[in-house]
Amino acid sequence: MRKILNLLALLTLTVGFVSCETDNYDAPESGITGTIYTPDGNPMQVGAGKTSMQIKIVERSFAKDASTVVTPQYLNLRQEGTYTNDKLFAGTYEVLPIEGAFYPLDEETEMKTVTLSGGKITTQDFTVIPYLYVEFIGNPYLTEEGYLECAVKFIRNSKEGVAMPDVNNMQLYISHTQYCGPSGDENYISPTVSIANAQDGETIYLRSKIPFKYSGTYWIRVGACCNDQYKKYNFTEIKKVEVKLDNKGA
Repeated sequence: MRKILNLLALLTLTVGFVSCETDNYDAPESGITGTIYTPDGNPMQVGAGKTSMQIKIVERSFAKDASTVVTPQYLNLRQEGTYTNDKLFAGTYEVLPIEGAFYPLDEETEMKTVTLSGGKITTQDFTVIPYLYVEFIGNPYLTEEGYLECAVKFIRNSKEGVAMPDVNNMQLYISHTQYCGPSGDENYISPTVSIANAQDGETIYLRSKIPFKYSGTYWIRVGACCNDQYKKYNFTEIKKVEVKLDNKGA
């Protein structure tokens, strides 16, 4: 019995030492941040999370040689086209925006290699060409019937040597918070409106699905989609709207 107890004690001690050795790593304290810009110098308007695009990062310093398979990480975007991850290990990473409503970047020539060092946040920006610029024309307003209506236009962009995707549809998003996008208030979000290439630059009117029932503060934006592989949306800026039903003003 004493031999068995001694053996168990030895095993426990051995496991304890192995556990301490395995967990004895510094926590990740490096990071990366950046902004996705359009050619006009403005941050790209996107949907929050991964609804519009993602940033693909691959740690290459971890691999022993080129044949080592490394699992990529994917970072989400904020609405104003920014991204951040401050919990990465120091090392060398390849970084690339992917799967968005823009002409895909070339991995051979437009992939960025970034070296992260301990305790520092490194900035890496990108410029992409969105399929569309989507813009408000004037301010949104409340109709006599109580619908929230707005006028917008889309402008198609081109990239040399790449076919322009056809446009598909447009939609007005309405939210009770500033985080406005496809996950807005389903009661008010407008029906999807089909659009055609020939409407490039023309004024298009969108309105809420139903008349507004309550006064209050709302946030709106419009998204337009092309027939590319991912069918993600290009967005307008977000506008804050005060709805006052007593005088139909917005």
